Amino acid sequence: MATYAPIGDEQQDPMASSVKLADEITRAGFVRKVYGILSAQLLLTVAIAAPIVARGKDFVMMHPGMLYASMGMLMATMCVMMCCQNVLRTFPGNYAFLTLFTACTGVLVGFTSALYTWQSVALAAGVTTLIFLGMTAYAFTTKKDFTGFGPYLVAAMLSLLCFGFVISILSMCGVPIRGAMMLYDFIGILLFTFYIVYDTQLMLGGNHQVSFGIDEYVFAAMNLYLDIINMFLYLLDLFGDRS
Repeated sequence: MATYAPIGDEQQDPMASSVKLADEITRAGFVRKVYGILSAQLLLTVAIAAPIVARGKDFVMMHPGMLYASMGMLMATMCVMMCCQNVLRTFPGNYAFLTLFTACTGVLVGFTSALYTWQSVALAAGVTTLIFLGMTAYAFTTKKDFTGFGPYLVAAMLSLLCFGFVISILSMCGVPIRGAMMLYDFIGILLFTFYIVYDTQLMLGGNHQVSFGIDEYVFAAMNLYLDIINMFLYLLDLFGDRS
């Protein structure tokens, strides 16, 4: 997940541009912009991943360089996001960066999905859509504020990464890990289900404790996008049948 930086530039009051303190019309416009960007990201991801999936497993095996190149670019864009966050607050660089990030993720999703049957991919996509819509509706309507859970979610994410690293080591040592992998996927699904609620409330502002800044619409869209992609990949690994 992306890290959340202080809002605004060094000469401004950090809270001055916060969605939390913005008027209702401004908040509504911010939400529309975020969901518009998110929709474009998902469409681009499908447009890139679908041809790869259609070509099947053989294409994946014959073009590993394409996957490695996209992963390298993805890691580079993540580093930029972590270290040069002002890039994501300035037009048009933020849109160019987001397009590159989404395109690389689309290749990764395509290569992963190509290893599974189309029924598995459709099932994972459908369940992801239902979970996202359900958790979004809950985040909009609940009076419970989840935006203060950020540190706990980061701790859970780090724990999940460590768990995954241990599973990888056991796999390389020839230890059966199917049960552990199912547990890992299940925990990942639960974690990103919570992240959907958390990131949605960060976007809403208003009465919530923590929120994005008005200029951080790319951050907001990217976080929701990553929630959806991670949810889809965990569901695909847990319930999918390999082709």
